[in-house]
Amino acid sequence: MSQGVCSCARNFHRRETRWAEGSPASGPAEPPIARSRRTWSLRPPITWRGGDSRRFRRRGGGAGAGAALPLRSRSRSRSRADDAGRRVLPPRVLRLSRRLRGCRFGSPRGRSCWRLPRASSAARGVLRALRRERWGPPGAAGPADMEHLFLEVAAAPLRLLAAKNEKSRSELGRFLAKQVWTPQDRQCILNTLAQLLLDKDCTVLVGRQLRPLLLDLLERNAEAIKAGGQVNHDLHERLCVSMSKLICNHPDILPFALRYFKDTSPVFQRLFLESSDANPVRYGRRRMKLRDLMEAAYKFLQQDQSVFRELWDWSVCVPLLRSHDTLVRWYTANCLALVTCMNEEHKLSFLKKIFNSEELIHFRLRLLEEAQLQDLEKALVLANPETSLWRNEKELQYLQGHLFSADLSSRVTAVCGVVLPGQPPVPGEQASNRSSSREQELAFRSYVLVDSICKNLQTLAMAVASQNAVLLEGPIGCGKTSLVEHLGAMTGRRKPPQLLKVQLGDQTDSKMLLGMYRCTDVPGEFVWQPGTLTQAVTKGHWILLEDIDYAPLDVVSVLIPLLENGELLIPGRGDCLKVAPGFQFFATRRLLSCGGNWYRPLNSHATLLDKYWTKIHMDNMDKTELNEVLQNRYPSLLAVTDHLLDIYIQLTGEKHHSCSDSSVTCEQVPEEFAEARRENKRLSLEGRELSLRDLLNWCNRIVHCFDSLSSSASLNIFQEALDCFTAMLSKHTSKLKMAEIIGSKLNISKKKAEFFCQLYKPEIVINELDVQVGRVRLLRKQSEAVHIQREKFTFAPTRPSSVLIEQLAVCVSKGEPVLLVGETGTGKTSTVQYLAHITGHRLRVVNMNQQSDTADLLGGYKPVDRKLIWLPLWEAFEELFAQTFSKKQNFTFLGHIQTCYRQKRWQDLLRLMQHVHKSAVNKDEKESETGLLLKEKWEAFGLRLNHAQQQMKMTENALLFAFVEVFWFSYLG
Repeated sequence: MSQGVCSCARNFHRRETRWAEGSPASGPAEPPIARSRRTWSLRPPITWRGGDSRRFRRRGGGAGAGAALPLRSRSRSRSRADDAGRRVLPPRVLRLSRRLRGCRFGSPRGRSCWRLPRASSAARGVLRALRRERWGPPGAAGPADMEHLFLEVAAAPLRLLAAKNEKSRSELGRFLAKQVWTPQDRQCILNTLAQLLLDKDCTVLVGRQLRPLLLDLLERNAEAIKAGGQVNHDLHERLCVSMSKLICNHPDILPFALRYFKDTSPVFQRLFLESSDANPVRYGRRRMKLRDLMEAAYKFLQQDQSVFRELWDWSVCVPLLRSHDTLVRWYTANCLALVTCMNEEHKLSFLKKIFNSEELIHFRLRLLEEAQLQDLEKALVLANPETSLWRNEKELQYLQGHLFSADLSSRVTAVCGVVLPGQPPVPGEQASNRSSSREQELAFRSYVLVDSICKNLQTLAMAVASQNAVLLEGPIGCGKTSLVEHLGAMTGRRKPPQLLKVQLGDQTDSKMLLGMYRCTDVPGEFVWQPGTLTQAVTKGHWILLEDIDYAPLDVVSVLIPLLENGELLIPGRGDCLKVAPGFQFFATRRLLSCGGNWYRPLNSHATLLDKYWTKIHMDNMDKTELNEVLQNRYPSLLAVTDHLLDIYIQLTGEKHHSCSDSSVTCEQVPEEFAEARRENKRLSLEGRELSLRDLLNWCNRIVHCFDSLSSSASLNIFQEALDCFTAMLSKHTSKLKMAEIIGSKLNISKKKAEFFCQLYKPEIVINELDVQVGRVRLLRKQSEAVHIQREKFTFAPTRPSSVLIEQLAVCVSKGEPVLLVGETGTGKTSTVQYLAHITGHRLRVVNMNQQSDTADLLGGYKPVDRKLIWLPLWEAFEELFAQTFSKKQNFTFLGHIQTCYRQKRWQDLLRLMQHVHKSAVNKDEKESETGLLLKEKWEAFGLRLNHAQQQMKMTENALLFAFVEVFWFSYLG
């Protein structure tokens, strides 16, 4: 009974219309139709089909598609006929259907699903499993929040692949006979295809027919090779041969091969294993031939000669020149010619010593045939570019031939139809990644993939898959940086150093990107500190240079050889660094608006790099896409989303308008409406240009305390809009005009708008535990409460200063950065000081000028007193001493230590600490966890003592240097 319930529940969940075969009495069967998009009714009629699976089928009402179709059944199945002469359910199944008709129909989290009675526990388990597969775990995004990528694989290619291999014929044939593929079926199919890829007779066919799945199949084989902690040498050789056959026609193969061979054996590992004295390695029954391995090695060398020449030890291939197999000798000779960088003349004389003239002619003809076959394969691959592409679908269909992005290996990810390799997590960061998984899930959900973003993201993913440098250009706030960050998060690059970002400016030089020599705390010692670009190139990370149009000429001269040849030249060191596998270069360029059009800065040196980029032009979202973004990110603001968008679009002018926003033409627009639009556009451009950041910032402020039923909701929205859209304006008349425009959309009168712009004065109330500044409340730091009460701070709470304090308090409560602009003496610093005073926070004021540099903010190496070096050592020594020895019994010794420190007898202090360190390390302790941890601390302290001793020797007649952090910088930690 449970099997029947499970089958029925599964069919209800799939929401698919199935058609039975016709019988002679009913005429020919109806052809299949497209999947119905309708939802299920509460009591759909059910018919039964006999057979092995005993599936239940939905039947709609009406004629044609909804008419009852006769079904074939086994002779042993009991059935009874009704008045219409059609078969209905047997009694046992009828009872089951009545129970299903009594099911409650609920929609948790807005999703339609069946809820079965308590007695049907097995069916409930199936529904829960299917629900998890379709919508993810509890708390994940629902169907309205995410789209599923699916790949429709035709049955003809699978049958063609099944006919090539006897083993896969039965396995694939079993799945081709099914009309529905379960998750287990799809995993078995992908594993079977991965094994089929290793068959050298089927490799090219699999790569041609299943191009979107190729990277996933390679990752599955790589994982199987290293499964169990031991390398499967047989599968390794087969994978190497398969990659060599596909590397010329598929751009995904070479990056994967570079990552794979980074920590695995070479193609000809058999030569190393046979020459060693270790136990012989066992291979399968169909062991790869040596000629296939050397051919694969030759093809890898042809693709990237510089990398594979240095990656592998080719000396073991020299004895193969005396092999009896002519093909082995041919490929070995060509490999050694490439490794030793022979020219054509030397290569020809080298080959003549190994082969006679007939053999050379034969192999040259063979090369011509291989080149023709390779061109033919490229033509076959490119002949049908639209076949087997990933597509978006909001609802999963468990039909034959449908594979989903969730079925792919964990080492790859599908980004808008493009499969990219994922970044493997660092072993030490796996625990932190699990703890922050919830934050990452919220970040993914907050990034709304509208149509324009999907197109740009797909183009960006295709450029990354092709390893091309990418330039994203567009206006301010269109999402250039966030697009790269989202792609990095999807591929596992969520934070530095996997994704490095550098903000370029007029004062940026090449040293920040390449690196420089820096001093250390040892006088006269300098070490090389690589820059961000050097780190990304050598370690294979992603780097994003923002505002490339502001880059000076020396930065552009560094980037030209990197983009042209994949080499990074470091002047002064003579280093020429090759790009590591996984490196990806991104840059952004902002477009400026003038007269409704966008243009690039003409005086930028970055125009020299235009021929090297894959350019992606990004525009502002239209009103429809903005509405979709707000509805997905702020569902609680659904009642006022249209009003918020109307206000924002009216303030930004034509920025977010599209041709499809209205059905009227430009000639049909009334003159007063066009004049008002031009006036609004002039208002918005007086201060800094408004962008999508301001709209999202406004919504972030509103959403926390929004209540659509509250009478003060519109007033709160109005006040937040004044801070977000008018605070940067300097003229009071412009502020008042903007306030009237905002108030007109929120049913706020002009008098009230004038009141908030000219007469409103927030009240400042200082309580014992908090401070109330107008509409915001800030907590006071209790540790500073007594200190604040004793001090007196003179501050005149005038109307402008009170409004400014309220604006600052809102920014502090939301964690927003603030820039105060005004003339000298207008109260910018004093206002911030007063807010810090009443809230009990310690404020650090740094005066900036044209000579200020990063050392004033971050810190640097400076000459210091010796006490600054010995003070942390003395404190760490006393802490470890108290944990290891008795302080009472060694009271006199500790006093002597303190005397040496006060009298600046550094040599005596060093000898005493070294003596105690030696005793603590050699002390016999029980092998407990605490004892081992304490011993590790003493060993680390010994390293610090040795470093201090080295400093003392080097600074006997010189100044002592140490890295000194800026006072306020320590608060960032």
